[in-house]
Amino acid sequence: MARPAPALVAVFVLVLALLAPDAARSQPPTNPSDADALHAVFRQWRLEGDAAAEDPCGKGVWSGSFAVNASVGCDCSSGVECRITQLNVTGYRNITEIPAALFNLKELVSLDLSNNNLSGSMPREVGNLSKLETWHFNNNNLSGYIPHESSLLRNLKSLWMFDNYIEGPIPEFIQNLTNLTDLRLYGMKLLGPIPQNFSKLINLENLMLGDLEGNSPSFDFIENWANLSILSLRKCGLTGQPLSPPRNLPNLKYLDLTSNNLSGPITLFLPYKDSLNFIYVGNNSFSERLPPEIVQPSVSLDVSYNPLVNGSLRSIPAGQKWPINYIGTSVDASGTVNSESLTILNCLLMKGCNRNNLTNHATTLAINCGGNQTNYSDPMPTVFYEDSTDLGGAGFHVNTTSHWVVSHVGSDPFSKSPGIVSDILETDMPELYKTARTSTGALRYYVVGLANGKYTVQLFFAEIVIADGPGRRVFDIDIQDQNIRKDFDIAKEAGGSRKPTNMTHEVTVDNSILVVHLYWSGRGTCCIPYRGAYGPLVSAIKVTRSQDPKISPPQAPHSNSSRQDEKRRGIIAGIAALCIAAAVISSSVVYLWWKWVSLVKRPMA
Repeated sequence: MARPAPALVAVFVLVLALLAPDAARSQPPTNPSDADALHAVFRQWRLEGDAAAEDPCGKGVWSGSFAVNASVGCDCSSGVECRITQLNVTGYRNITEIPAALFNLKELVSLDLSNNNLSGSMPREVGNLSKLETWHFNNNNLSGYIPHESSLLRNLKSLWMFDNYIEGPIPEFIQNLTNLTDLRLYGMKLLGPIPQNFSKLINLENLMLGDLEGNSPSFDFIENWANLSILSLRKCGLTGQPLSPPRNLPNLKYLDLTSNNLSGPITLFLPYKDSLNFIYVGNNSFSERLPPEIVQPSVSLDVSYNPLVNGSLRSIPAGQKWPINYIGTSVDASGTVNSESLTILNCLLMKGCNRNNLTNHATTLAINCGGNQTNYSDPMPTVFYEDSTDLGGAGFHVNTTSHWVVSHVGSDPFSKSPGIVSDILETDMPELYKTARTSTGALRYYVVGLANGKYTVQLFFAEIVIADGPGRRVFDIDIQDQNIRKDFDIAKEAGGSRKPTNMTHEVTVDNSILVVHLYWSGRGTCCIPYRGAYGPLVSAIKVTRSQDPKISPPQAPHSNSSRQDEKRRGIIAGIAALCIAAAVISSSVVYLWWKWVSLVKRPMA
């Protein structure tokens, strides 16, 4: 094909250049009421700068990065004027108030005010924005109740309000927002139960509720939702048997029912085995045999801490590691792990635990979470063991040499979440802090076989993922089942990202096992710098025994052995007495003989 002549290309470019100003001038101006409202809002937020006199729809973007965004979208289809239909202002930590003028933008279809620092109550005037389809105000500091005027937003399709301080019962009026496809309410102070009439939300594709106070005794709010793909009801106070009778949920891919009080046979989830890729039902009261049909290499499965779940795991092909976590259950894993690992796992379950074989004689145990074995001085040189096993969406790894276990549960519903992260930038941070293990759910580290007594636990942190922008990682920390930090923010504690910070805590071990538990409770940003950048992150763990550990006392002997010991001690005492008597008699004989010799020799002198 012949190439166009250079002269023809030049003429074409010139024509485009001449037409461009006319094209720009052809766009209608912004509706005066909308323009005045937007300028008032931006002035209060100090966003306008030199653009105060510009036409909002003509400018469009004030700041357009992924983390920090200030932009508008407009509908100019009338040909007479443009109406502002989209407003995105996200990532500004200096924005603390919601201006009254915002609610004069009555043509808004999409409003995203996430990841700012908004505080106070949500204004009732939100009901003025009756055309809203997208309303996101997650990751702020809003408090108070959800105003009833929100019930006027009947066109809503996407409602995100997680990570705030909003309180009170879950509003009943949400059941009337039947166009909703994406509803996310968690990480706040809301009260259950979940309204039963949520069953009317038949268009839902994503339902994420969590961190509710109180109980939700009924599962009847879930109906035959044909479009539902993600169902996350973590820590909602749910009781009873879930999804019984079975629902028609043909597109369900992600199910998270962690940390409730649900019961019934684990086979309740068999009807969804063909569609589910993630099944998280740990920390409940499920029972009976774990069906092999849901134990698949393509399914991340967590049944941990359901003590009554039993059965046997089938053999896993050599070289494969399936994403399943069954710590804290009665599942027989003898066919899937070696005898050394099984001994440690049984000890975690407090069954068949041979403490003599698991005595941990080390005075210091250190783990390089997410990294290779390394030496680090703190202040004395210490070897930090390797902890670089990929645990997928659920799993655990047993270190049989030093008797410790790392357990992981969690995956972001919308993207593959890395369990091990590293800092690729050249920084002056010590190598120990340049790798980390992370989770969107929970991490547990167990040290098994310790002498009972006092220990010092040191945790090492550095925020190497959320390095720039308004993102915040927030999680909780328990040691020995006691919460020691709530809403822990690494960067805030260290004074910035890529800066090390350590935490030290004294604990008592009274059952030969030490447990460090780091977990997400719905707080912090979800998607900066990428989806799934949330939840606990730890660089290293160090456990040091005190100088005078209190060794566990030996078990009291049985009665037969007691009598044998007493008899043995009597024999030893008798032998000792005879030896002493013999020594006394011998000494006396020698003395008398010497005396006799002296008397015989004296007359002869």
